[in-house]
Amino acid sequence: MWLCSTIDVIEYTVLHLHRLLHLPGIIAVIMFSYWESVYCLLHRFFPSQHNGQQKIAQMVSAHKAKHSGQKRRLAVVTGAANGIGYETAKALGMAGYTTILACRNMKRAQCALELLQSQTGLMDTFEVMELDLASFTSIKRFTDEFSGKYQQLHVLCCNAGVAFNQFDTTYDGIESQFGTNYVGHFVLIDQLLPTMKQSGPARITIASSIAACMVHTLDYKRVTDIWRYDRFINYSTSKLALMMLSAALARRLKDSQVTVNAFHPSLTATGLYRHVLFSTLPGIHQFRTWLWLNQVNGSVTSVYLALSDRLEGKTGGYYAREQPTVVHPDAVSVEKQDRLWKFTEVLVAANTHEPTVLSSINTPKDS
Repeated sequence: MWLCSTIDVIEYTVLHLHRLLHLPGIIAVIMFSYWESVYCLLHRFFPSQHNGQQKIAQMVSAHKAKHSGQKRRLAVVTGAANGIGYETAKALGMAGYTTILACRNMKRAQCALELLQSQTGLMDTFEVMELDLASFTSIKRFTDEFSGKYQQLHVLCCNAGVAFNQFDTTYDGIESQFGTNYVGHFVLIDQLLPTMKQSGPARITIASSIAACMVHTLDYKRVTDIWRYDRFINYSTSKLALMMLSAALARRLKDSQVTVNAFHPSLTATGLYRHVLFSTLPGIHQFRTWLWLNQVNGSVTSVYLALSDRLEGKTGGYYAREQPTVVHPDAVSVEKQDRLWKFTEVLVAANTHEPTVLSSINTPKDS
């Protein structure tokens, strides 16, 4: 793992230089992207350092052996129609979980379901359910349908997200990247937590990103002021919020059997970057596919957090390349975590059309 450790040391240095010198965000983007690309390139020349298919197979085999003979467990993966979510769902299914593909686009989800069944031979393991994280109504409909069918949930993988799009809002009027990536998962977790608590031990995994380190702190005006919108900074803001959410949840759930960990998947050749400038130029997609990790290698840390015995009882961590990695200072600040939590509750309450969408808001203080 020398390659992973070397990149972590470099990125730790870059983060602290970025904060110490108050460098512009674009400088941080260039530096982090450069070293992430170096990692992706070097891992091709040192396959023993990152054989994703083999690592996932080992984790699946070990997990199945440990839970052999036990009652079938249940997992939900958001954004499982493609990319890292798809590979995570595949690994969970092969590990013995009934796996719900929670997806916005049902046509793509159905194609993913058929492909998973074809690749694994598991015909009664995967299920598709509609979930649009940009809609509180859709989230409520999903959790109601889920609760009506299942009374347990052992793994919740929060992978879905949007990136770098022009300004837009969710159905409930929240800036789309922050609203979909962060607020949607915040509400989903809130509604599924009672089931997870009674199913423990259970795990929540959250896909953040090193992009979170490209902003000095969480600027709330980026979320509420259309004139402050920047598609790259707002994406980084949403990923910082997810990193902070993971730490805040871990702290609040420390006395339960639910663990929460976040991860950075490294640069992975998925459709997430389709709105980036120059993405449509001839040869860009092919070059990115050659240079960056494929979606199997990019999903290793996600699968690691969901299945590995090494994570038994561990919570509040932030991982990349299957090991703890550099974390944004805001994510370890209890004061800033609590401020974000309160801001989110107010944001949801101010924009929801569904009175019971967030139980923590609508529960009387004296109950």
